[in-house]
Order: sequence, then structure tokens, then C-alpha cells
Amino acid sequence: MIYTETTKLATEIARSAFKEMVGAGIPPHPQHFTVWYEYFSGRNAELHRAIDEMRQSGISVGEEHTRTLYERFFIEHASSAELDSWGARIEATASKIIEALSTAGSNTANYGAALQNFSGNLAGAESTADIRRLVQGILSATKEMDGQMRRLQSRVEGATNEVTELREKLEITRREALTDALTGIANRKCFEERLEAAARLADETREPLSLVLADIDHFKRLNDTYGHPVGDQVLKLVARTVFEGVRGRDTAARFGGEEFALILPNTPMDGAVVVAEGLRKAIAAKKLARKGSDKTLGSITLSFGATEYIPGEPVSDLVRRVDDLLYRAKRLGRNRVIAENGPERVARAG
Repeated sequence: MIYTETTKLATEIARSAFKEMVGAGIPPHPQHFTVWYEYFSGRNAELHRAIDEMRQSGISVGEEHTRTLYERFFIEHASSAELDSWGARIEATASKIIEALSTAGSNTANYGAALQNFSGNLAGAESTADIRRLVQGILSATKEMDGQMRRLQSRVEGATNEVTELREKLEITRREALTDALTGIANRKCFEERLEAAARLADETREPLSLVLADIDHFKRLNDTYGHPVGDQVLKLVARTVFEGVRGRDTAARFGGEEFALILPNTPMDGAVVVAEGLRKAIAAKKLARKGSDKTLGSITLSFGATEYIPGEPVSDLVRRVDDLLYRAKRLGRNRVIAENGPERVARAG
């Protein structure tokens, strides 16, 4: 990031960011400060819109949300820049191959001209000495051409190996850019890409598509009581359980903070409720213990919202609808699944 604000303007922005963090109880770490500096500077329209939408929904943007925003808007963007870097390196290596082949074409043309001259001169040779001289010349040209082709082969093989290695590293970088660093499952960027693709496929095939959104109950209280290391342990446990609960074309992703999402292609809403309810029970049955200790910290529960894609609707509307259902589950007491179309679709705790 390159900042161009004047000292006066940067100071005003920094004061606003600091005031916001102190008021919301957000530790002014460099990562947190980056989020709020960018917000008050107005330079990142997407980040600004995301925070404003959260506030309009009645969400108090605190430490966990700020950390999630940093992961979404800064870590992933860094990965994209790294992808661009790999692409440039592959392009440069490919240019080496093209240059080598171009040189080979020029050398081949020269050698062809030498052969043509040899044929013409051979017809006009008047003595054995003339023929010997011509033959020695063409042998010398052939030897030089052989050396050039060997050098060309070595250059092309080296560049080809380099392209193969770079392509493998690019694939690793691409996977990392779509993977949540903490939990190892798909991240928000990957979720958005796959949801768009799933919606397009559902429009084409008319197959059902469902979306489930889950939130760890009382996660902030758990973090405040036991600290972030335990909070991270919980996130990993939930992510592993959610990932193990998907099949085939399904996608399990960390939506952000303590929220997880399931994209369920070719699954109607009733099926999505069954999947969500199974995960709710599986996670509630687990007992969390401190690492290196037999002491348990109790059970973890999740609240779920589940809905089905309406053909042709913007995916942002689909996400908004399932998010509303999730918050309804929270308001009704947590540890439950709520699907669309009324209370009769509620799978209560138990």
C-alpha cells in the first residue's frame, strides 16, 4: 500500500481511527489500525461499504469483526498480488523460450542459404581442390549448426523446466489464496467464487441449490474468558467438523470471524436442514479441553440459517436472506437451525 495523504490529513484520519477503536474496545494493533485508517480515509470503497452494511444491520463492529475484515480485505489482496507476481515470472520465462526459438529460426535460415550456395557452387566447380574446399565449408557450417541446435535444446529444456516449476508454485499460491490460514478450509474469497459458480450452474440446470450459514454461539465470551489460543482451537474444531460433514460438490468455508458457510449444490432446502441439524448435533456433542490438560471447557453450540437459491436472484440477496435467518436463530435462543418460510421449519435444540 502506498499512502499519499498529507501530514495534516493523515493525522486527522489516524485520530478518527484511534477514537473508533478505543470507543469499540478494539486493541489498536497495526492490523486493526490498518482497517480503520483505510475506512476513515475512504480509499477502500469495498471495505467502507462492508462496515457500513454491518452497522446498518445493527452489528457492533468490534475486535473479532475487525480481525475478519483485515483477513478479508488485506491478507487476501496480498495473495492476489503474489499471484500476479508468479504470472509475470512465467511470462518472462516463456519469453526466453520464444527468443531461443526465434534465434533458431534465424540460424536455420542461414544454414539453408549456405546449403543452397553449396549446391550452386558445386555445379561450377572446376577441380577436385574446388570441391574439397566447398565440402569443408559445408561441413564447417553443419558443425556450427549442430552446436547451435544443441545449445538451443539446452536453453529450451532449462526454460521448460523453469516454467513447470513456476506453474507448480503458482498452483500452490493459488490454493493458499483461497484457503483460510487458521482453519485450513476455504476462505471468504473462495466461498464467493464458488457460490457465484454454483448459482450459474443452478440457473443452467435448474437443479436446487441451498446455502447454510452458521455462527458459534457466545464466541466472544469464550475468547474473553479463555483467550485467543482457545478461541482459535474452537475455530479449528468447528471447521474440521463442518468440513467432514460435506460431500461431493459441497463447499465448506470460513465466512468470517466465527461464521461458517456451506454451499450445497443439487440440494433442496429440506436437505440443507438435515445437513445443518446433523452438524449442530455433532458439534454440540463434542467436549472442548485445554491442550495438555484434562480439564474440559464445556460444549460448543452453533446457530444455523438455511435457505434455497431462487433462480436468477443476485447471490448477494441469497447471502442476505440466509444471514437474516441466522440472526433469527440467535434471537430465538441459539443452538438451533432455522430455515426459510416460518417457524414450522425450525429445528430446535435437543
